[in-house]
Amino acid sequence: MNLAIFDIDGTLTETDHVDEISFVQALANAHAITEISTDWASYPHTTDSAITSHIFQERFNRAPEEIELLKFKTCFVRLLEDYRATDPSLFAEIVGASLMLRRLNQEPEWRVALASGGWRVSATLKLKAAGIEVDDLPAAFADDGLSREEILQSAVLKAQLLYRQGH
Repeated sequence: MNLAIFDIDGTLTETDHVDEISFVQALANAHAITEISTDWASYPHTTDSAITSHIFQERFNRAPEEIELLKFKTCFVRLLEDYRATDPSLFAEIVGASLMLRRLNQEPEWRVALASGGWRVSATLKLKAAGIEVDDLPAAFADDGLSREEILQSAVLKAQLLYRQGH
């Protein structure tokens, strides 16, 4: 079996811009954190969980507490939902992404998984808003690890279990 693993923002959905705007605004709204770098590649790991932890470490000299993460995520998702309600075009599918996922997963030698640096709740919202059905696909998110490597490893393990493949 060959496994194709896809990211979401900028790969399956045109959501990079709305994601960035919502992330920055949620930090300001939830924790009064402003003037952060949006050069995501400059962070040690480019995942929502790692970026948030890094920013808290820089600003407060500590990791965020669970309640603070929950407040931030809730605000972030609410902003995404508001943008979706006012401008659905911000959540467009990358042309052909849904069809490609379906076709690839129907190939006898191929299977598909998702691995996103975004949190599950925001990634799921973006996929649904773009009209991409992925409920039956194994997936890993920023909830599953701080680094992209950890998230990819989690996606591979979930795919092996779902598709009943050995190591």
